[in-house]
Amino acid sequence: MVTAFGRPARTLRCDTNGLRNKKERDVKFRFLMQRLAHVAIASLGLAGMAHSAAADETGAPAPALTYSLSFAQTEKLIGLAVAAANARHLAMSFAVVDPGGHLIAAARMDGAPFASLDFARGKAFASVALGGQSGTTLEQRYRDDPSEYSNVSGAGYYAPFLPAGGTFPVFSNGHLLGALGASGAPSASDDQVVKQAIEALGASTAR
Repeated sequence: MVTAFGRPARTLRCDTNGLRNKKERDVKFRFLMQRLAHVAIASLGLAGMAHSAAADETGAPAPALTYSLSFAQTEKLIGLAVAAANARHLAMSFAVVDPGGHLIAAARMDGAPFASLDFARGKAFASVALGGQSGTTLEQRYRDDPSEYSNVSGAGYYAPFLPAGGTFPVFSNGHLLGALGASGAPSASDDQVVKQAIEALGASTAR
């Protein structure tokens, strides 16, 4: 027996079986992790292929819904307004804008006053710029507080911003589609012609 400082030295034994088992467990664990990683990658690939296939089947996403008078509707609306003016023996100008204030179409009847077309456009623009209000309402708001329009008076896309009678918004199923403005006759007549044309189109002047 080996002694150290007069005491028996402990014999160190190497448990080779334990080391072998631990090494085998480590190898098996790494192998398992690799298999799991491969399965996860394969699953992601299949999911991506399925998503691509679904996208191919459905095609491009549907465009967002927009609400605006079409050109065909605008032509019909202006025709109705001209007919209503003719029935009253009036020579007027009309302008139709979309909900963003952009001009869709305009018409000036024979004998309509000078610059009446610009005035009609300015009235229609003012209507949609304030969320779809009648010219009478806009005119009263201007009388109550002229400064309310000070920041938007120059935003009419090269058209005047006119909060005045002679315009109504065009609504359908609660959606603002644009506005019709008129000029060339007394305000009361402008209002009557515009309102009659919008209702004849099957739309309404209020939400």
